[in-house]
Amino acid sequence: MSENELLKMLAGDWAGTGIGLYPTIDPFEYLESLRFTLDGKGANLHYEQRTRRRYIGQTNYVSSHWETGFLRLLEDDQIEIANVQIGGRVEILTGTIETNSEGYVLRVKSSHFANDPRMQEATRTITLKGDSLHYSMHMQTNKVPHLAIHLEARLQRR
Repeated sequence: MSENELLKMLAGDWAGTGIGLYPTIDPFEYLESLRFTLDGKGANLHYEQRTRRRYIGQTNYVSSHWETGFLRLLEDDQIEIANVQIGGRVEILTGTIETNSEGYVLRVKSSHFANDPRMQEATRTITLKGDSLHYSMHMQTNKVPHLAIHLEARLQRR
């Protein structure tokens, strides 16, 4: 499978659930919807992610996070994710695409942040196996001086 096939396989609507935690916050559960739209050339993928969260013990979900951006293929089997988040943070992450018999694994690391002086580093790992997508996000901030898990979710193609 080629990297262009990866972008084609991601295209569409996804939904699922996740868990958020970090040393400086209370844990929460969230519902996520994610839409990937392929450009006409097949080398860029736009995405929009929206989440609704509830803290452990609560019954109602409230609007939480909204993020939009692009995935694009770079030379040498690299990928870039550029996004902007509802709070104003801008993030650029670059990394690798691995293929295996079951699908793809994207591993990206932050190369640039803007509008959020707390952020020091972030990593995302996205695993795609058919109609199942799993991701985790780790981050390091000025209050937590090491990478720590922040988000983990499992989504299914709708």
